[in-house]
Amino acid sequence: MVFNPFHHSAAPSRIPRSHKEPAMIDFKGAQEYFKAVNHHKAAVWSSFSSSKTREGAVTAARRLVARELGRPLNDNEPPYREGDRTRQEFAVYEQALWMLENGQISDAAAGDPVPVLTGRPDAADRSRANPNTLLAPEAQRWLSLRNTLTIKGG
Repeated sequence: MVFNPFHHSAAPSRIPRSHKEPAMIDFKGAQEYFKAVNHHKAAVWSSFSSSKTREGAVTAARRLVARELGRPLNDNEPPYREGDRTRQEFAVYEQALWMLENGQISDAAAGDPVPVLTGRPDAADRSRANPNTLLAPEAQRWLSLRNTLTIKGG
C-alpha cells in the first residue's frame, strides 16, 4: 500500500515491527506511528516540540481510552495488518494527538499530564464525534465505536 497523505483514513501505510513483536502502547510506539512515512499528520505531532508533553499526552490518552472502554488495554496485540479494523494502540495515539491539538493536555510541574477541558475541537470533529464520549473521532473509528450508544445504569 502506498501512503497517500490526502486519503482521509489515518491508517498508517506500514508499521515496521517484526511479526513476533507485540504492539506496545507507549511513547515509542507513538513516535513510530507518527513518522512521516506512516501518518499524514506527522508534522503536527512533531510540532509539539517537547517530548515530555507528547509523552504525557500518550499517557493521558491511554488512561482515557481504557476508562472509556471500561477495561485495561491490550499491550499484546499482534502487529498491524492492512485491513485491521480495530487497533487500541492507534486509538491511543490518535487520542493523544487530538488532545494536544485541542488544548486538552498540559504538562504539570511533576511532568504528570493533567487534562484541561478548555480546548475546543474544530466544528468538523465535533459533528463527527460521538457526543457520549470524550474520545477523538479517529480514536472512535480505531475502536469501532462510531455511532454507538452507551447505556449506563444508574
